[in-house]
Amino acid sequence: MIETGRLLLRQPTEADVAAPPAWLSDPEVMDWLGGIEPPAEVVRLWLEQWERFPTGKFLVERRSDRALVGRVGANYYDVETWQRSPAGEPELGWALAREHWGNGYATEAALAVREWLRAPRLVSLIAPGNARSQRVAERLGARPEQTVALPGHGPHLVWVHPR
Repeated sequence: MIETGRLLLRQPTEADVAAPPAWLSDPEVMDWLGGIEPPAEVVRLWLEQWERFPTGKFLVERRSDRALVGRVGANYYDVETWQRSPAGEPELGWALAREHWGNGYATEAALAVREWLRAPRLVSLIAPGNARSQRVAERLGARPEQTVALPGHGPHLVWVHPR
């Protein structure tokens, strides 16, 4: 568990599989994450990622009322093939429920995870048209380095975070 001034970041649980976050069914949110898939299966995948990879996705709750505002965490990629690999480098990603956009939660949560990870190199993969996530990356001090083709997801900008 990670705490910030306003947020609590926790690993997903079986209870989250049974009652997945509503934003997993929101086309506007999920458009940047590959589209809508069965929400319970997505949360189940998050649980499995914590077993298979060095870390995984945290669910982000607002501390004041425990409202679930989104998720933030790491995927691991082989940077030659851009396929997921437990031995790969971490990629920091975030997604928030639409009603929580514009409150700085993505930046706050991503910064907390970045500090927690302490990775020698950390990137964020962001679709060229995802201006909101690009602004979060800029606020985090990340800079675009190159464009890569993510298998099944098309071109993405590789934003490199400061050390």
